Amino acid sequence: MAAKPESKAGDDSGGKKKGKGLLIGIILAVLLAGGGAGWYFTRPAAMDDDPLAWKPPKASEAVFMTLEPFTLNLADAGGERLIQVGISLELASAEIQSQINKNLPVIRNSLLLLISSQESKSLLTLEGKLALADEIAVRTGMSLGWHPGDPEPVSATGDGSASARMVASRRTAPRPAPRPNPVLGVHFAQFLIQ
Repeated sequence: MAAKPESKAGDDSGGKKKGKGLLIGIILAVLLAGGGAGWYFTRPAAMDDDPLAWKPPKASEAVFMTLEPFTLNLADAGGERLIQVGISLELASAEIQSQINKNLPVIRNSLLLLISSQESKSLLTLEGKLALADEIAVRTGMSLGWHPGDPEPVSATGDGSASARMVASRRTAPRPAPRPNPVLGVHFAQFLIQ
């Protein structure tokens, strides 16, 4: 009996298939390793503490203060519409929070008068809510001694005498930028009109 000669064509195709599979496997392993390394080196630093809770980096040291909710009559005809509103103030610093605590009766009075002077028709729109939030921020800032358009305090760079201040005021230099409101934002935690 004669043995059948082995076909080299079958061996080449089997070897080529094994080689292609091995090459594809190596490429996939390199891509996965590169992707994992890229993720590891570009992930946020906050993930080191708790890998499931990513937190965006803090832009500032803002402090949030929640005021007690307000329940008021609105200025609608007949005075039958009520509003319940919860307000959280976003403040520039903890010092501002302590100032608000000292002036809380004045601030609450100002906000009570402001909110109760509103009509439900305007507060039912997004624009009305945003305008109310802006006005709350302005009124709260004003209760703390801030006024819109107040210039930033200028550091003394001379003898500080009246003549030196007059000369400085006559300069054609641009006016200092307005001092920012210490109330950075107003956030509604509750807003119900009945």
